[in-house]
This record gives sequence, structure tokens and C-alpha cells, in this order.
Amino acid sequence: MKGISEVIAAATKKPESYVSVCVNDNASVIFGGTDAPCALGNMCSIGAISMESNGEVQKGVTELLEPFGLDAGRIYINFFDVPRANVGWKKATFAG
Repeated sequence: MKGISEVIAAATKKPESYVSVCVNDNASVIFGGTDAPCALGNMCSIGAISMESNGEVQKGVTELLEPFGLDAGRIYINFFDVPRANVGWKKATFAG
């Protein structure tokens, strides 16, 4: 998880203190019609979602997971650019 956090921080140019990673290991998942090992991810960010950074995250995460037997074609990440008003932290949203 730490490696994934570092990849996201580097790709988005955000401090790692703003990154959180959650892994649900051994989940029952069907992907592409098979239950072979896979990884499904969702990444939400305020303003750091772009074709370039998304590609860097996808590449970095894939390179971290392949040694664990995951095929690159079975690692799927959705990227979401979230408005500041829709993210809460420290009793407020990032919009104020």
C-alpha cells in the first residue's frame, strides 16, 4: 500500500499526506468473465485528474502489482475529478 501511495503522490504532485489507499485483499471478484486474480481501483482527486497523471498512476500501480501475479490486463482503475465542495476534512470541505 505504501508503494501505491507514493506512486499516486508523485503522479498527482500532491503531498502524500493527502493520499489514502485501501486494499481489500481476497475479495470475490468476477472481471472479464473469470475469477482469475485482478485489481479494481477508484481514484478520487481534487484537480489532479488528467490523461498524463492517470497514465502514470496506472503504470506505477501495474508495475507494483505484477510481481504478485496480476496480469496488466486485469488491473482496472477508474479516475474521478471531485469538486472541492464534495470532499470533507477537518470539520469542513476543501471549498470552505
